[in-house]
Amino acid sequence: MGLDKKFEKYVKSVCKQIKNKDVHSSVKLELMDHLYTLKEEAMNAGVPEKEAVDQALNQIGDAEILGMQLHETHKTQIDFKTILLVLVTCFCGLFVMYFLQFHSDFTNFQNMNIFYKSLVFYLVGLVLMFGLFSFDYRRLLKYSWHLYIGTVGTLIFSMMFGARVNGVLFLRINDVSINLTEIMPFLLAISLAGIFHNWNWENAYRAWFGVGVMALPIILISTIDFLPATVICLVMCLTVMYVSSASLWQIIMLTAAGILYVMVELFSLFQADGHPFFYRIHEFSSNGLQITPYAMSEVHTDWMFTYIIYSFGWLAGLIALLLFVIFIHRVFHTAKRVKMAYGKMVMTGLAAVFAAKCLLSIFTNFGFLPFPGVSMPFMSYGGSHILLEMMAVGLILSIYRRRQMGDIFRKEAGSIS
Repeated sequence: MGLDKKFEKYVKSVCKQIKNKDVHSSVKLELMDHLYTLKEEAMNAGVPEKEAVDQALNQIGDAEILGMQLHETHKTQIDFKTILLVLVTCFCGLFVMYFLQFHSDFTNFQNMNIFYKSLVFYLVGLVLMFGLFSFDYRRLLKYSWHLYIGTVGTLIFSMMFGARVNGVLFLRINDVSINLTEIMPFLLAISLAGIFHNWNWENAYRAWFGVGVMALPIILISTIDFLPATVICLVMCLTVMYVSSASLWQIIMLTAAGILYVMVELFSLFQADGHPFFYRIHEFSSNGLQITPYAMSEVHTDWMFTYIIYSFGWLAGLIALLLFVIFIHRVFHTAKRVKMAYGKMVMTGLAAVFAAKCLLSIFTNFGFLPFPGVSMPFMSYGGSHILLEMMAVGLILSIYRRRQMGDIFRKEAGSIS
């Protein structure tokens, strides 16, 4: 037993030099396996056990030197490019809020303190983002089904006891109102990634059950008559199905059902209103975009992209669009290099949510879709979506930091497959 403790003491000394604690367990397992292999080889050659232990330690080398080498190899990696993209986009949003409050012609914003409130949202969001960067996302894997059931259960509870404002479902807890249509896509992306990271789509029962698991939250969200959240969740679910190697017919089946539902809802809007359902909040003129009067009270939330073009020109709108395109492309591209299937799917699912939100917001701003109430990621005014999006970025950064690592719960974090 005393000889084995020599190995443990050596490994502990090595790990002390490695600042990245995420790799301590894997380094310990690898070193212990290597030490015992060297020990067994020496003993098979006729070397006594005590000498075999010392020989194994000598062969590996000084603990401090090895620890420093492993520290350099496993240094914490930070995705500075993604952080810079997010910070620049947030700064643009904050600048627009400043302009709206202090330099715009919309006097109704001057007493709303949207700049100072936005500043608080961004600062809190940054704290949450870097907090989740430090958090090991792999620990969420074994709670995937719990998160899914809790998300669906909360949605059902809110449908029964929540309040709707302009078609948007809010859950009130004391004096706090939670916008569930903002939260659901992000929670579902994380939970479904854990459920389907090793799903067997070739099994007929599993295939139908998997489609049902995907469809249930989409159906529930669609019952609150808020199309944007339904479309965002549909896009995210289809992305998760594709990454988890679902067959083409399974993806087509869910896609067809989703498109049919959306078309029926759009037709219902057209029939109910008795006029074309496109929301025209701007007019083209020789001076660019002119915002129609009835939309002026919502330019800081629903019509942010139009207001950027209206106030700062088409070049500013193009820059804002490029920031989103580069950010989403980078997340999708980085996901391909993630070793762990769960991390790959979480990152891809979150990227799909961001992409869907961005596209819906821009298409709505140009009057191509009848979806008011879709906030522009990182830019539109609002506490709930800013905090959620910054937390999602924190999770993406956490995955990037650990993209070369495997599953820390390989034995106990099994999921249905």
